[in-house]
Amino acid sequence: MSILGYELGGVANARILIPRDGRSTRTPLRPGGGVVFGPKPRDWSVKINRKEKRLAISTALASAAVNGIVVEEFGDKFENPKTKEFIAAMARWGIDPKEKSMFLVTEVPDNVRLSSRNIGTLKMLTPRTLNLFDILNADKLVFTQTAVDYLNEVYGLDYDGQDEEEDEDEVDDYQEEEG
Repeated sequence: MSILGYELGGVANARILIPRDGRSTRTPLRPGGGVVFGPKPRDWSVKINRKEKRLAISTALASAAVNGIVVEEFGDKFENPKTKEFIAAMARWGIDPKEKSMFLVTEVPDNVRLSSRNIGTLKMLTPRTLNLFDILNADKLVFTQTAVDYLNEVYGLDYDGQDEEEDEDEVDDYQEEEG
């Protein structure tokens, strides 16, 4: 016998059997062994500046406003959590349950959350969970009046804290001075 456990010749699987002499059974060359370059956990997140993120969300909301609908507060309308009632409400608002829709409400009552969670094409978001992907991915955007007020408060102002109308007035004043 050699130091490898078997003679190199004469045995079909000479170096594949259980090793002797302290060699590893977890080598990737053996059945049941390890993985050569296995997956490693990585962080794929990308840092985005706060102002850039805010600008991206406000631009996406402005471009998607064409597909937006403002509805009355509907949280108290659902006494029982019924998906059928929520689909009927969507039909009243002119939204097809088969197309992707995003609902932005300031507060999601339990009955509304339970009624809407079984609809796969629907995303129910609050201002805290609002993100760019869901805005761009949705075919229809549905806002409540309080959510619209919140969006105007947060994203309706310029970064310097000035209204856009004030900026236009400053541009007009500057053009008058130049011209």
